[in-house]
Amino acid sequence: MKHCIIVKFIPEISRKIEKSFVQQIRELFENCREIEGVHGVKVFNRCNERENRADIMIQIDMEKSALDAYDKSDTHLMWKTEYRRFIDSKTIFDYEDE
Repeated sequence: MKHCIIVKFIPEISRKIEKSFVQQIRELFENCREIEGVHGVKVFNRCNERENRADIMIQIDMEKSALDAYDKSDTHLMWKTEYRRFIDSKTIFDYEDE
């Protein structure tokens, strides 16, 4: 399963996303690899700077059974507590390759 987190940051961040900010997010989510059933993590940065576009997408390749462990992980808790103030909107989308 792919667990995708699609994020639009608040305007102050969205207008000028620093590479170091996205790198911090990458480093945070790399810790997910330690969760049993997580196979990989990718953080994608936008390529078009438009008002109606999301800024980043975090994609975690995991077994469905790993979702509960991810939800309880330090990475997820830190994402929710430390980065929430920077997020304007967020969509979660899970899918399986066919």
